[in-house]
Amino acid sequence: MLSRAARAARGLAAAAAAPLCPPEVSAHLARLAPAASKLAGEHHSRRHRSTVPAARGQQGSPKILITEALDMGTPSPPPPRHAGHVAYERPHPSARTQSRSSCPVPGSLGQLGLEMARFLRRVYGQDSVLMSDIIKANRDVAEEGPYIFADILDFKGLQEIVVTHRVDWIIHFSALLSAVGEQNVPLAVRVNIEGVHNVIELAKQYRLRLFVPSTIGSFGPDSPRNPTPNVTVQRPRTIYGVSKVHAELLGEYYHHRFGLDFRCLRFPGVISSDPPGGGTTDYAVFMFFEALRTGRFECYLRPDTRLPMMHISDCLRSLWEFMTAPTEKLRRRVYNVTAMSFTPEELAQELRKYVPELQVTYRPDSRQLIADSWPQVFDDSEARADWGWKHRYDLSQLVETMVQEVGEQVKREAAAEK
Repeated sequence: MLSRAARAARGLAAAAAAPLCPPEVSAHLARLAPAASKLAGEHHSRRHRSTVPAARGQQGSPKILITEALDMGTPSPPPPRHAGHVAYERPHPSARTQSRSSCPVPGSLGQLGLEMARFLRRVYGQDSVLMSDIIKANRDVAEEGPYIFADILDFKGLQEIVVTHRVDWIIHFSALLSAVGEQNVPLAVRVNIEGVHNVIELAKQYRLRLFVPSTIGSFGPDSPRNPTPNVTVQRPRTIYGVSKVHAELLGEYYHHRFGLDFRCLRFPGVISSDPPGGGTTDYAVFMFFEALRTGRFECYLRPDTRLPMMHISDCLRSLWEFMTAPTEKLRRRVYNVTAMSFTPEELAQELRKYVPELQVTYRPDSRQLIADSWPQVFDDSEARADWGWKHRYDLSQLVETMVQEVGEQVKREAAAEK
């Protein structure tokens, strides 16, 4: 089996040779292939484990509803995708001979919602996940499995989904991210706070297991930054962070007051080859795309800005392992999770193993102030001790994987422009 580095080298070479690839892009990709080939030799013996469990069929599997907001990272964003849940249904008594149940996923067209829906379909079966949103899905998504309309601000509509689809879990991703939330605070309050109220009350009424993600953005300048422990002063300075602290505390309150099975992970920056969603840590994703497109990148953070990060595969796996962890193992309801911490300059240095001529310039903007208030190193020792969290991607593996995946996207973009 080819290593990621070998696949990256092959992908870059194929992209450069593509008949529809413009000459300037082809020449750029061709210059990258030798460096990738060299690294392929260095990594040929590395063995990679699958980050997604094999599909399994179990009677009594939960039915999951996933919520996710639209990608709000563009300068003029479309109307917000408030919906986004993964609903996982318990099997109907008349269907006990079936091996898998289904997971409705409203609003799952965002980065985490879509990937989590696919992950759960791998685990529980294609029909176990019902995807939904307030926008029309493209053909590829619609053909992957069931898809319905859902809006997290419509409480009655959510009740109908829970009752009709016999939902057991809600995974609530719906939120406007840090930089975007600062541009539209009233909308962030509606989506990030009112939406959380709805799903928490819904979970209490129907006795559902509820997951709400939190973030490094839930900490502020008064928090210890290196490392940032699980329990410490928070006091964030963005509406995104404020809304996440609100969700953490409200969920813990409902757990202690009403017995709600509330679970929350504080994620670092999540790196994937999907288009960025407007977060401060998204510079890392932009760097890969611009490096492979042009060999140049202008970063909006200082070169020494250290932030916690993780690959999306580790992010999805941590969520699933946490949701399936026995309640008795959880000493608390909110945990830090992470994989690594790096600066823009450290990322650029690792990326130059594949793109030797990469030129990075730095022009900090308002996002620098946000990053300066966030943790530099995340302490996730409690998650590792309590329910066995362990990351699989370090910086070198993350870069290797991203070069392969982004290189393939650059090839498709070049062909589409022709």
